[in-house]
Amino acid sequence: MILRFLGKAALVAGLCITGASAQEFPTKPIRIVVPYSPGGGTDVVARLVAQKLSTKLGQSVIVENKPGASTNIGTRDVATSPADGYTILITAPNIATSESLFKNPGFRLEDLTPVIQLARYPNVLVAGPGTTLTTLEAVLAQAKAEPQKLSFGTAGAGSNSHLTMELLKQRTGVQMDHVPYKGSGPLKIDLLGGHVPLGIDGLGGLSELITTGKVKPLAVLAPERSPLAPNIPSLGDVGIKDIDGTGYNGALVPAGTPPEVVARLNAAMAEALQDADVRERLAPLGLEAVGGTSEEFSALLYRERAKWAAVIKEAGITSE
Repeated sequence: MILRFLGKAALVAGLCITGASAQEFPTKPIRIVVPYSPGGGTDVVARLVAQKLSTKLGQSVIVENKPGASTNIGTRDVATSPADGYTILITAPNIATSESLFKNPGFRLEDLTPVIQLARYPNVLVAGPGTTLTTLEAVLAQAKAEPQKLSFGTAGAGSNSHLTMELLKQRTGVQMDHVPYKGSGPLKIDLLGGHVPLGIDGLGGLSELITTGKVKPLAVLAPERSPLAPNIPSLGDVGIKDIDGTGYNGALVPAGTPPEVVARLNAAMAEALQDADVRERLAPLGLEAVGGTSEEFSALLYRERAKWAAVIKEAGITSE
């Protein structure tokens, strides 16, 4: 009886300590892990968030880039870190596709707790200077008339833009060959050189080429037009309402992180996203600040995982 009482007392004491720690959070520096190389869109988002978090939480926030294995190295690092809120992952759509693309990425979505969706960005289908295709309808018509004679390039196999085009092919029944590149830079070089007629990438990576007229934007790969590029038609404009290839950036922490800590991080990040200077710095990169609750971001990620798993299976895509 005494031992049982002591056990319950220890449990209650532990809960009290955990609650107190959550209320005091943070009491030491926070580490943000970006599973991409420095300089990209996700890295820029992370550094903006880190700067604002440091001010709003009163602690140093350090950004650490851990690229490799298509983001699996950095993601696995966070998934296996202590669940105390001091290690945060800021990532992109790979978080919802790695389990389907890799036999053993080293983590599952369930190993992480979503905190907040930070931003979203449209993926845009563009035509290079060497093609006469000027509309999405023309692309689909040619792809139907001459199966497998039309190709499109993306920044990599299994990327968000690649999977969106595979879904478009599946929905419309057209055939187009995929040409994967090792990043946006090589894709743009070949697109401008006429080596590939079509390219798909995030708006931020293509905006300069679009505004200078070097490539022709054909469609935002989403049901609605993007507020960042309202003059570019959407898939919905041609009657395709059930495909959404919008990319996103978001923050996650290890599963088991106290809900109070998750809520504290969510509130601080949501507040940061409301700052005018953050929104102004995101817009030129083709990024739109989002925000919202942890539950909303979680629902998005689990929908995305199911959606892309079906596309990957049907297309037979693998990164290994």
